[in-house]
Amino acid sequence: MTSQRIDVDTDTTTWALPEGAIARLGRGIISSLEFSPDGKYLLVGTKIGLWWYELATMKPVALWETERGMLSALKFSSAGALLATGNSDGGIKIWDVQNHRCLSKMQRMGRFDRVTELVFSPDEQCLAASGGRYDAVYVWNIETGEQIAKFTVDEELQPRHRPPAIPLAFSPDGRILIGGTPENTFSVWDIETGERRAHLTGHSAMVIYLLLSPCGEFLISVDWDGGLHKWEIDKLTTKDSRPIISSMPEATRLVLYTYSADGILLAATASGTTFTVWDVERSRKVATLTYKETVRRFHFSQTGSQLVIGGTDTILQTWNIGDPAPQSPAIRDHYSVCGSVKFSPDGQTLAAGYWSGEIHLRDVQKLKLQTTFRCESREAIRSIDFSPCGNKLAATSYDKIVRVWNLEKPEAPPVELTGHQASLFVVAFSPKGDLLVSADANGVLGVWDVEHDYELQMLTEERDCSWSIAFSPDGKHLVSAHEKEKAQVWDIENGEQIAELSSNRPRDATKYKGDDRQIQRILKSLEKGSEDKRTPTKAIAFSPNGDLIAGNVGGQIWFWDTTTYEIRMVICLPQGCGRAGALTFSPCGRYLVSGAWWLDRLGIDKVSIRLWEVTTGENLATFWSHPTDIQSLAFSPDGTLLASGSYDGTILLWDMKPYFSHIDTH
Repeated sequence: MTSQRIDVDTDTTTWALPEGAIARLGRGIISSLEFSPDGKYLLVGTKIGLWWYELATMKPVALWETERGMLSALKFSSAGALLATGNSDGGIKIWDVQNHRCLSKMQRMGRFDRVTELVFSPDEQCLAASGGRYDAVYVWNIETGEQIAKFTVDEELQPRHRPPAIPLAFSPDGRILIGGTPENTFSVWDIETGERRAHLTGHSAMVIYLLLSPCGEFLISVDWDGGLHKWEIDKLTTKDSRPIISSMPEATRLVLYTYSADGILLAATASGTTFTVWDVERSRKVATLTYKETVRRFHFSQTGSQLVIGGTDTILQTWNIGDPAPQSPAIRDHYSVCGSVKFSPDGQTLAAGYWSGEIHLRDVQKLKLQTTFRCESREAIRSIDFSPCGNKLAATSYDKIVRVWNLEKPEAPPVELTGHQASLFVVAFSPKGDLLVSADANGVLGVWDVEHDYELQMLTEERDCSWSIAFSPDGKHLVSAHEKEKAQVWDIENGEQIAELSSNRPRDATKYKGDDRQIQRILKSLEKGSEDKRTPTKAIAFSPNGDLIAGNVGGQIWFWDTTTYEIRMVICLPQGCGRAGALTFSPCGRYLVSGAWWLDRLGIDKVSIRLWEVTTGENLATFWSHPTDIQSLAFSPDGTLLASGSYDGTILLWDMKPYFSHIDTH
């Protein structure tokens, strides 16, 4: 790669933004890694696109393939002139690296059939791809995108658990394709005739690696339990096909393999913070590294002389095998799923809770990371909330503990509140800040007295899993949304349920807004007396003036009157919009914003964020935002900024001033 078609602006928060967004925080969850053959670049495939990093500095120089993102596999051709990318939808592209030009596109057929393995033929005329199931292996012509061959296995042989990847390898002459098959086997196919020439057995677990030796004479197959077999290539399709090596010493049952430039079979393993590279056939340690974090991911360079290593802190560093330590430049800002976003009451800080167990606090003006809090358990954080005065931050995680940090003493450990017996999903301070309420997977609400050292006032009885909670503006009532049951309204002072939100579809046509075709289907269904089945409410919000509750119900947004708890309006979401997984009212209460989840059947590249006028149900604006589910939405206190946190590991910031006529922009 001699040049990249992008301005190398050091502020990557503005690279390849969707229309309407002003910044992106985070670079996306890492899914795949690949060194360039010339040793100059490291490619990082993520849920938002493909990042190119200069190895010498570990600084980003380009961001490709952002139209869909959701990358799941990468592969360079041997010379490095071509690059193949595959995504979680089964889409594949071949790129001319030097000119940053897509040469051809291919598509694996099947729902949720992500690409797991990509292999170029030796003459670089063909590409083979496998998915997350043993259903089909495809071979395409690279230049035209034409399908040359498709190899399948019997449906009844599909294992109960999907393999992490289906390994593939071409024979040296490119006429034969070798691929992993069910029942701990691999098969050999003739590409021209489509015939399966051989079916190799002997492994005691599913085959997860296939590797050709540089001399082209041997094939290495490795299974899930670490069993390693070495085969002679020219005997694979004969009756004499038996592994030369059928077992290896315990120490070499490792997890990643490659050949070095001088033909030595290397293997790498990680155990906690200890990282080891082995000479496999000599059963000898080549090098050992003690890393600063538990090693979570690593990848060999093409020459086998270098690895990229990542730990629990999501930082990537390169290590020259044999050096005492990794290279000092590091890649940062690839975070895990963003479960929750919140602005501080003064609007100066944006907090984000991640499934990695971290909470990031950023200065809103400069977007710089100021403070990081970590849960010792590193369990997923699903919900965070600021106290009304802004000096406390509460968080819930899967380890059943509510944590509260004192933001005036950020170096101090958090207060830990225990009592829940199930994973925690959501937490909220009362409007006065005197109470803190937490909700768990058993549907139990915990009420904590903030002013008396977080004394536990009550735990409600178990019921259905609680997904979301919201306080009324006066703090007297709390509404909770559940996985299966109707949303419930509570008197927070005595912990009693006082109402259930109506879930019967109204027969009054005037209450419906939005997609006309969906409205007509609903009304006709009600006229026929069809059973009224709906998806339970999972996202819930009180309006700032307290007169409305909004919740998502399947492909609709419902509004309830807080005096009668009857339905006031139903917005039917348009075609191409997944269910609203996140909802938030604007601070003025005039608008509601919904954030969608991604659905395979919709055939869209990005999920939508929609701005609704509350009084009319009109869709005022639509932003095509993240490539996958929106987990959380939050307005700044003055309503000028909207933050969206996503399953892709990023946060997008949106300027809302153009859409709100009442906001003073001067």
